[in-house]
Amino acid sequence: MDPERQVYEFGDFRVDAQTRVISARGGAPVHLTPKAFDTLLYLLEHREGYSAKDVLIKALWPDRVVEENNLDQNISALRRALGERRDDRRYIVTVPGKGYRLVADVKARGIAMGGGNLIPIRSIAVLPFRALAPELQDTALEMGMADTLITRLTGIREITVRPLGAVRKYAALEQSPSDIGRELAVAVVLEGHLQRWNDKVRISVSLVRVADATTLWAATFDKKFEDIFALQDSIAEHVVDALTLELDSELKSRLTRHDTESTAAYESYLKGRYFWWKTAPEEFAKCRDHFQQAVDADPDYALGYCGLNSYYGFGAAWGFLPPDDAWPKAEAAISKALLLDDRLAEAHTGLAALKLICYRDWAGAERAARRGIALSPGFDEVHYVLSFCLLAAGRFDQAIAEGRRALAIDPFSPRMNEHLGKCLYFAGRHTEAIRQFCHTLDFAADNATAYESLGDAYEREGMADEAVTAWRTSMTLAGDEDLAACLADAWTHGGLVTAVRAVAQRRVARLEAQAQEGRYIPAAAFARARARAGDVDAALVHLDRAFDERNVYALLIGLDPAFEGLRASPQFAHGIAGINRRRASSSLNLSAI
Repeated sequence: MDPERQVYEFGDFRVDAQTRVISARGGAPVHLTPKAFDTLLYLLEHREGYSAKDVLIKALWPDRVVEENNLDQNISALRRALGERRDDRRYIVTVPGKGYRLVADVKARGIAMGGGNLIPIRSIAVLPFRALAPELQDTALEMGMADTLITRLTGIREITVRPLGAVRKYAALEQSPSDIGRELAVAVVLEGHLQRWNDKVRISVSLVRVADATTLWAATFDKKFEDIFALQDSIAEHVVDALTLELDSELKSRLTRHDTESTAAYESYLKGRYFWWKTAPEEFAKCRDHFQQAVDADPDYALGYCGLNSYYGFGAAWGFLPPDDAWPKAEAAISKALLLDDRLAEAHTGLAALKLICYRDWAGAERAARRGIALSPGFDEVHYVLSFCLLAAGRFDQAIAEGRRALAIDPFSPRMNEHLGKCLYFAGRHTEAIRQFCHTLDFAADNATAYESLGDAYEREGMADEAVTAWRTSMTLAGDEDLAACLADAWTHGGLVTAVRAVAQRRVARLEAQAQEGRYIPAAAFARARARAGDVDAALVHLDRAFDERNVYALLIGLDPAFEGLRASPQFAHGIAGINRRRASSSLNLSAI
């Protein structure tokens, strides 16, 4: 008899115990941390009575001593994910002094899998490769092997592939593939070990089914490093075969397509990608040099130019680099990449960002992003860029929907989760934004920007105590104890408006000091701080420059509640109108791309 997997249905939700997937009406995924999912599953399996707190804690943390607060936080996260509000207990009720009980009407059923498979394989995580010998560790190559395989598999529509950002942290963690797979909510995990010496490389890989830790396929390869591309072809093809996926000829061709035949260019590109993920400015800047070395080694390496664009474009978009200097370099790089290979989703993603932020070409940006999605529907970054494009255009419902698509690919990305919260916030859906920011903090508790955004949402809902608490936490996490003390003191003695203005004035002074040191500071940062400080005239002066600057902050001025007090000004209205007008010309003819 074929094995079965247990499925529970209640309210608008469906829970698959084996694949660890919870979906809402219409199949939309619901994102839970692994421990919150364990909590839900326990309540479902013991729904005939209440579950005592001490019993729940022992079941969820069998090998650890934890406080009752850990359980309470999981219950809170679960309630938020199910859409319950403070006094709305449709699904979970608290038994005072005892524990919790699931009160929803639950239907449980088993689904036969057939063919001996325990679960349908529709999702995979490719883990960073590890060194076979610690003394021969090559971090950039080990991470790069995973990155390359993720990129190749992402183009297959039939499966969801967790992006590199979701798996990077596991390079330094000692966990079994099954445990990691459960945390990432995937069906299978590809793990590998790598050792390189001189011109040779040995790679061992295994594909592990998460549900029962069964190895579906394993192999060891001993090759010359110059054969690295053929080796990657072989691994990708074996993974597809093991997952019993049927690919058409185009997908088969894309699966084994080489972006370069130069191992020197490829190595430089991998080092560039490695440093691109670094947060320290001096380390992040190293990615530029490695990407440049990649295209110097192979002038026809389209991905290398995408890398250069990602450095200059990201830096210009988010205020790390002066936009007038960085955007022309980003444009030159992405134009070259598209001329070399217009089938790269990464290239169309970069083009979308360029058209949106630099040229404010809304329609062109959307076309480029949708072209990228058509080429690689599992590429989370292109969904993120399209969502931002729709947000900037004020198409909130579509922006939120696209943000959710990005999250379906990478459910535990703090950046993607916070972006969705921002979409809800700018749409005026503050209660939902609060839930989303809280959800982000369930698995990214040290995220200072998420706490700051949460405080802003609380402020809009008139929840002053909660707003100040969230802001103070953000400042503390950012290492800014002086600003946190300023906020606390002003809040105690003068109320919320006084506290907001005191902090804003302190920030204005800091921005001015940084500018005097020669640092580039986006004008919108000055304008927002001045507006929060209540200095309308000075804020409008800074907005004159901010409206013309080509960064994301300029695109959000019209949406940001911080500028409410300025919107009646003709100067403000004129600036917003300028942002919404498409710039008529560009330095390169990209309109046909």
